[in-house]
Amino acid sequence: MKVAVRSLLAVLCVLCAAMWAYYLFLAPEQGIYQLQDTTWRERAQPICVAAQADRLALADLAEGYIESPTPEQMTERADIVERATDILEEMLDEIVALPVDNDRDRQLIAIFEENYRIVLDDRRRYLGELRNGNLVPYTETVVAGGPVSNVVLDFTAGVKGNEVPECSPPGELGGDIRT
Repeated sequence: MKVAVRSLLAVLCVLCAAMWAYYLFLAPEQGIYQLQDTTWRERAQPICVAAQADRLALADLAEGYIESPTPEQMTERADIVERATDILEEMLDEIVALPVDNDRDRQLIAIFEENYRIVLDDRRRYLGELRNGNLVPYTETVVAGGPVSNVVLDFTAGVKGNEVPECSPPGELGGDIRT
């Protein structure tokens, strides 16, 4: 029995070492969503930085977290979420319109756009709840076993992504990009 356990552990160690050797020395350098046309990133980044600045200008953190908001405060929050979402949609429209020089990149940008539009739809669904006076948690559509923003983040800032974290969906709904 001891020999079988030791043999199994040895095989597992060899498999782990082989996996790391593959990852470090043999795996392709290009990530699954990484564009070949690196000029896209250079053109998208300033658009996304400007959108971040516009969203940040919406932030009003004077009252801090409000546990039981009044209907007026919920309407105000809905207004901020709506303006922030409009800014994100304009940003998305601009960056997906940037030309790339090959079909693979066009396909990847189409996947990115499709998933980012789901994020925008989720934000607008939440916005509707706020406007109806329902204080519910913000939730995202599940895609490939996780929140849809994971796919978008893999494209913008994931491991071997396109190095444009500024183009990622914000971790919040309004203007404050720090949370």
